[in-house]
Amino acid sequence: MTKKPALILALALAVVLTPTLTSCANPVEQLVEGAVEQAGGGDVDLNSDGGLPDGFPSDEVPLADGEIVGGMGAGSVDSGGGWTVIVRVGDDREAAFTAIDEQLKAAGFEASYSGFVEGVGSGAYSDSAYSVIVSVADDGTGANTATYIVGGTSS
Repeated sequence: MTKKPALILALALAVVLTPTLTSCANPVEQLVEGAVEQAGGGDVDLNSDGGLPDGFPSDEVPLADGEIVGGMGAGSVDSGGGWTVIVRVGDDREAAFTAIDEQLKAAGFEASYSGFVEGVGSGAYSDSAYSVIVSVADDGTGANTATYIVGGTSS
């Protein structure tokens, strides 16, 4: 498997597993981090305990107000890596998505897509340095979360 598909698989795995790993965080985090690093995905930081992944550009990419459930960072933006962050938002998904959309646009991001359909908000944004894909939905447990996938802007 080449590095880029391994990295994409790792980020997708983090999105799926992070909410379910909070009770057994450290051993599973180490297992996933080690597997991705061995696959050539570079440095990996899996946080299922509520912290931001290492290197997340919080000064440039604003996040919704709410509890950070977890996230993952893999590689560097220069090598095709990026971050996934999950934030618990309020009870009104549409209002949360509208606030996120406005927040990203105010930070200088341009939306190539942004909408709220059938209870799910999603959008794709970019600026000169970063691309952001965000979705706001029920996480399957009744809690509403915003999931951010952040990478470098392709040239």
